[in-house]
Amino acid sequence: MKEMFRFVSILVLVAVALLTIGPSNTPTHVRAQDDTFTLAWIPKALNNPVFELGRDGCMKAAEELSASTGKKVECLYMGSVASDMAEQARVIEDAVAQGVDAIAVSCNDPDGCIDPIQSAIEAGIPVMTWDSDSPDSGRFTYLGVSNYDGGRAAAEILMREMGTSGKVALLTGVPGAFNLEERMRGFKDGIAGTDIEIVTTVACNDDVNLGVQVVEETMLANPDLNGWFFVGLWPVFAGDGAMPLFEDATMNGDLKVVAFDTLPVELEWVKDGRLDGLVGQKYWGWGYDTFYMVYDHVVNGKTFPSWTDSGMDMVSINNVDAMQAAWDNGDFTNPLPLAYPPEDGKFTIAWIPKALNNPVFELGRDGCMKAAEDASARYGIEVECLYMGSVASDMAEQARVIEDAIAQDVDVIAVSCNDPDGCIDPIQSAIAAGIPVMTWDSDSPDSGRFTYLGVSNYDGGKAAAELLIREMGTSGKVALLTGVPGAFNLEERIRGFKDGIAGTDIEIVTTVACNDDVNLGVQVVEETMLANPDLDGWFFVGLWPVFAGDGAMPLFEDATMNGDLKVVAFDTLPVELEWVQDGRLDALVGQKYWGWGYDTLFMSLNHVGNLYPYASWTDSGMDIVTINNVDAMQAAWDSGDFTQPLPPPY
Repeated sequence: MKEMFRFVSILVLVAVALLTIGPSNTPTHVRAQDDTFTLAWIPKALNNPVFELGRDGCMKAAEELSASTGKKVECLYMGSVASDMAEQARVIEDAVAQGVDAIAVSCNDPDGCIDPIQSAIEAGIPVMTWDSDSPDSGRFTYLGVSNYDGGRAAAEILMREMGTSGKVALLTGVPGAFNLEERMRGFKDGIAGTDIEIVTTVACNDDVNLGVQVVEETMLANPDLNGWFFVGLWPVFAGDGAMPLFEDATMNGDLKVVAFDTLPVELEWVKDGRLDGLVGQKYWGWGYDTFYMVYDHVVNGKTFPSWTDSGMDMVSINNVDAMQAAWDNGDFTNPLPLAYPPEDGKFTIAWIPKALNNPVFELGRDGCMKAAEDASARYGIEVECLYMGSVASDMAEQARVIEDAIAQDVDVIAVSCNDPDGCIDPIQSAIAAGIPVMTWDSDSPDSGRFTYLGVSNYDGGKAAAELLIREMGTSGKVALLTGVPGAFNLEERIRGFKDGIAGTDIEIVTTVACNDDVNLGVQVVEETMLANPDLDGWFFVGLWPVFAGDGAMPLFEDATMNGDLKVVAFDTLPVELEWVQDGRLDALVGQKYWGWGYDTLFMSLNHVGNLYPYASWTDSGMDIVTINNVDAMQAAWDSGDFTQPLPPPY
């Protein structure tokens, strides 16, 4: 599963090349233009095995990037022996003095990291944090687990093991610690609406022996206890026999237990039945993923949100041996088997577009079919993508298609809704039948679906602004073409574009609308060209007039072919790719049609097979196309294979 997410993220990571303007996470460092790239990877301390695992991931990423880029790419592992902020500050200073290209640090103290990180940034060295953040430091992103979602995942696993009723207890560390409180908050939300009762929450102040004591006291006071959530693994470190009441209850099957982290000591307890499930942070990814993110930030200009979710590993008796093997050989590049594979060995997703008569949905269908093929090979189960839909877009027909999928007892439904309100009842019927539902492309937020996979139109508009600035500079006159005025997705693209040019000398002279009509689009573009002969750029919020073909907009086309006019458009359909190839469009911002199918299947399988709790909205990412990678995008359309990442746009 990890490889699929890396496939998605790398497509996004290499996609956008941005200028040195805008928010604080925009790269200003370009030292990596020579044949060497060095990342200083700095843990809290060198005496922790999970940091050594992250180090190995960092080294592996450096090795891969060296091979793929032909550059010398180096992971410089630097740190103090023990956790100490003053020592860590000196390590960061050393990295700055060595002239590294970037720094990635797990901060011993969020406030103590501010000055050292800002000193690095002032020296032109971008910094990101991982595992432990310093949000006020100016770092360009933080890579870390969502402790809240980890708690939700723990709740899902415990319910799978013990059912939706019974008495449970929680063990935490230091009361009030933010990460632990978030895990407990997620757990409580995860069991909301069930008949599970939390009878007590006990704390051990991160002390192993106190953890043993409070667990045994709780077992003695609650002989009818059905489950535990260990918010950390403290008492497990005490070893065999330290908690006889607890261990007897687990070994007899009377007590089900879920714990955080996936360290080897816990894996042994899963194997012998003293723990039933684990929710783990991706220690290897702290290094591996961090290196790829830093590299793409510095070299390809990729920006990131303030927080980047590092994801989680779910471990049960079904995949514990694979996790143990990864620890034994130090190689976490292979995805774990499913924690809860389907009992009959088959997984079927009903993939339902708005209509069957749209080529972008056919591309998504092909992605879904490819994902089914890949997942079957990866997990050793039969995975099927069932492509279902009505010929034309019609909510009543789509409701009947969903009913048919329910009747066929599929494992998951993934649907692009024709109408958000019209989808509510059909989706809720599926959920009532025990079939989880996710939406993609077009959402139904009030339906109870477990997530929505879609593009951020705001970020798409912002990317369009950055691309247009790249092509025409930071001054000039531009016009915007939209479709139906007030349409939410189009308005979000326009809002992102306007924010993207804020602070420049670019002037939007007009915004014209075509009501999603190709001929009207041609008309308003040509009228705008006639009224503004000194126009420097366009942002086509959709591709409407491009469908009119060659020669339909002579004023527009002459200006673009002469190089006097720069144009960025939304979407990456083949008709637009031809216009990029011949110079009538300069850059495209596209939705990942293939990913609508490919990513949706893997997300659904992860949700069902690993009980993964997705956020309400999952960003599908964007493809950025320029003259530098348009041929690769065209080849993907020609072959129907979008599994390979696009080359960088610049």
